[in-house]
Amino acid sequence: MKYAAGAIKRVHVLRIEPGEDVLISIQKYCDEHKISNGVILSGIGSLDGCTFFDPQEMPGKPGLYGYVTPLGRPTPIELVGLNGIICSEPDGAAAPHIHASFADAEGNEYGGHLKEGNHVLVTVELVIAELEGVRMSRKLDPVKAVPVLFPEEER
Repeated sequence: MKYAAGAIKRVHVLRIEPGEDVLISIQKYCDEHKISNGVILSGIGSLDGCTFFDPQEMPGKPGLYGYVTPLGRPTPIELVGLNGIICSEPDGAAAPHIHASFADAEGNEYGGHLKEGNHVLVTVELVIAELEGVRMSRKLDPVKAVPVLFPEEER
């Protein structure tokens, strides 16, 4: 287990407008406000469709799983939950790692790793906690060959 302890420095409340890309909007906001260590506390809204990744078996790849083929639903869909972390790149830029849950008009639920291309239908309302005392970065896991969280306490 890797861990670090810190505190919430500030809370940011966002409303993402119709037509805007959710992931790009979060990335842009975090970069503009220098949030490179954070957590998404809440995220809800509606999208004009959804695109996401779930783990897929990849024989021959270290760890045997990866994120390759996007899944999606092309019709209006409810964003029932957005969770994730905001890590820092080596250059200090924000690196959001976000998962989402969706529900369609029939009540079917979907979810996975959020990718670009998810555009707001009516609104997306989001709360991000900016952390202090902890540095969160994602590094390549040598066994699984995928980026994973490496939390460290700031000194």
